[in-house]
This record gives sequence, C-alpha cells and structure tokens, in this order.
Amino acid sequence: MRYVWFAMASLALAAEFPEKAFPDWSDDTVRKVLTDSAWSRGKTVKLEWVKRDPGNINLRDIPGALHAPANANQSLGPLGGIGRGKKESLPNKADILIRWPGSLPLRQATALYRIREEKLDAGKLNELIGAPETYAVVELFGVPAEIAHQGTSVIEDIVLRSATLQFGNAKPIRPVKVEAKLQALTMNVRILFARTPEFSAKSGDIEIYADLQIFSVREKFRLSQMQYRGRAEI
Repeated sequence: MRYVWFAMASLALAAEFPEKAFPDWSDDTVRKVLTDSAWSRGKTVKLEWVKRDPGNINLRDIPGALHAPANANQSLGPLGGIGRGKKESLPNKADILIRWPGSLPLRQATALYRIREEKLDAGKLNELIGAPETYAVVELFGVPAEIAHQGTSVIEDIVLRSATLQFGNAKPIRPVKVEAKLQALTMNVRILFARTPEFSAKSGDIEIYADLQIFSVREKFRLSQMQYRGRAEI
C-alpha cells in the first residue's frame, strides 16, 4: 500500500545529492531525487479555463472530480498530493512536477521508495528499477484531472501537436507519442521523444515546452547537472 508523501515546500537537505552511494540513500535523498533534483522540478502553474468554453465543462463528467474513492490518498504514490485542488470547483492553479522518469536516478529512487513503503523484498530492487526507456520521456506529474474533461485522448493530441524539446539553439525536437493517464484526482502526461545524438551531450541546456491550452509549461534543465555515473541520464 502506498501513502501520500509530498512536502516539497519544506524539503531541505543539508547534504548534496547523493550523500551516499545507491542503494544506501536516505529517505530524504529519495524524496529529493523524486521532487527536487536535476531530473525533477516542481512548478506552480496558473490554470486559465477561459481558453476553453466553460459551458462545456461539467464536473460530473470528470472522473474523480466530485467524489474520490475512500482510499484515494493511499493509491497516489509518493507524490500523489500534487495537483489536487478543491473537488467542488475548478482550480485556478496547480503544483505539478516536470521530471524525467526514465533517468536512472529517478528509477532508482522510485524503486527504493516502493521497497521501503510497500515492505517489498529487497531482492526485487533491480527488477523494480527496470530497463532504460527506449524513448526519452518527460513527464508532467500531478496535472489536475479536470483538464481532461474531454478525455485523455484530447490531451494527448494537444500535447503531441504543441510539445517540443530543444538542446540549446538546435532545432526543436517533436514528440513521437504522448500518453495521458488519470489517477484519482490527477493526471500524468508522458511525452516521448526519439533519442538523438544530442542526448549524449554533457553541457548546455535542454528545454521542454508544452501547451495544454489550460496551461503551458516551459522549463530548462542543465545537462551538466544531469550527469550520473559518467553519462547523461535523460
């Protein structure tokens, strides 16, 4: 069973990540990697519902918007509180994460979290870490479910047409696929990009942009800070 685990506003570590080699990370290090690291960044976004016809939005048509299951807080994982707002009205802002779930540090942190919180056999650690993603994946984690009032397929199409990934001043890269999944009161949007030679770069910036109409995100990550075990982890 998973428990809500998110206190990004108060997150502060005395030691730089990592203070110990994996898998001897402390719980604080696991939280930091998942929510506030070179591979994961929190952002408050303003939601502007006027970009779509408010008359077409019916909260009763939004999965989980009016009534959450009794164990909703226990099924959202370590970051499940992100994006949650008042159930009785449309939110005007949301706290989300922009992160690289396929990077080795995030896969390791997620695996350690599950081992500790779900009381799993430590021998399953490598299985939980899993293999690297075929695509480079940027995830918008904790997006309010209300945004998918017309269905997740609409969100996938909008993001597919709007999202770009850009290395420095190079030509922007378009995604090959987008996956949006509802999870209780929030939605996670995975944006998949084909890996190009630029993904092995060790310096410069990488910028992700996506316009979901209700809100947009534009975030830069520093490649030099995404180096891990001698390689860029993206």
